[in-house]
Amino acid sequence: MSENTVAAEVAPAAPAVEAAAPAPKASGAAETLVNKLKDVGIAWASVGLSSGKVALESTAKALAETAKSLDEITNKLKQS
Repeated sequence: MSENTVAAEVAPAAPAVEAAAPAPKASGAAETLVNKLKDVGIAWASVGLSSGKVALESTAKALAETAKSLDEITNKLKQS
């Protein structure tokens, strides 16, 4: 076989996938930890969303003021 020839090989068949055993029941401590982590995640998501809301409201206010200024300039130019 030359260097430029690619040998076609047949890959072996994938092993049969067995059904996964059901997940073991979480212990009380593990379940408590999961719930606490979920609560912390929700709290941080709430903080992030609130910060985003404030930022958007602030930007909207600034844009509204800019639009008002542009309107005033337009009106002054028309009066000239």
